[in-house]
Amino acid sequence: MRKYLLLYFKGLLMGAADIVPGVSGGTMALITGIYKELISSIDQINLKQLRLLYQEGFTVFWKGVNGSFLLPLFLGIASGILFLSGAITYLLDHHPILLWSFFFGLILASIYVLIKQFSLKAFTHYSLLILGFIIAFGITQLKPAGASNSLFYLFFSSMIAIIAMILPGISGAFIFILLGVYKEVLATVKGAIEVLIDFDWLSFKAVYTKVVVIGLGIVIGLKLFSRLLTWLFIHKKEATLSVLIGFMIGALPKIWPWKESATIEDQTLFTNVNPLHFDGDAQLGIAVALIFLGAAALILLERYALKK
Repeated sequence: MRKYLLLYFKGLLMGAADIVPGVSGGTMALITGIYKELISSIDQINLKQLRLLYQEGFTVFWKGVNGSFLLPLFLGIASGILFLSGAITYLLDHHPILLWSFFFGLILASIYVLIKQFSLKAFTHYSLLILGFIIAFGITQLKPAGASNSLFYLFFSSMIAIIAMILPGISGAFIFILLGVYKEVLATVKGAIEVLIDFDWLSFKAVYTKVVVIGLGIVIGLKLFSRLLTWLFIHKKEATLSVLIGFMIGALPKIWPWKESATIEDQTLFTNVNPLHFDGDAQLGIAVALIFLGAAALILLERYALKK
């Protein structure tokens, strides 16, 4: 039971991280030690396993898809997205510096731990790390697109975003922003609970049509990309990790806590600033404390994982 609760908690972290633009659920999976098992387990879900369900029964199927790992993890991810979306939205709107500070410390420490853990020494590894940095940093500098109400576009956006969500350092939520559907997806997630509480058939139909479309995009995107990642981890593990760590480093500027905004052509653009020159309350003391708290939480989590 303790093992399943721990997997649920890790899924909760992934779900919460995926809501925050600039933070990746894949990062949480990587730093909590479940990334390789996650992508390989997703890759095992195929038509062959469905035939096993029919021919051999549920027990063989459950073992084949690693259900005892995926179920508590996905329940945690779903819980994090559904139940924490309101809290994360509130913190983003009212206490962004404090939220970004905690995640900045978490990701900064995770980069250090991963570099130390995997001992990247070869020139090729550092070249790939730099490549990963350039790609991730370049993505964070793109300007958001205009919104679209098309269900097909929502499906396409979800498929692309889930690929980003399972890549450490590239934020699925930020991809939703770039594609112009972040607010619609977040409203759909929040609305999925609200329409169940205050049930109305027309609202239920409208919201859950979008939920199904988003879900299909996520499932197809996961399946298409997990096979490639599984192959890379089996055959090119060090090179793959080098790129993933580069992704995480390249995403750091996106989650820098102190930003100033400017509206240009109906688009809000953010620029990182020195906290000493921040126009407003920089909350420097508590922000620095939260950076250290995020880093300490990651290091303690890593030590616990090593003991296990």
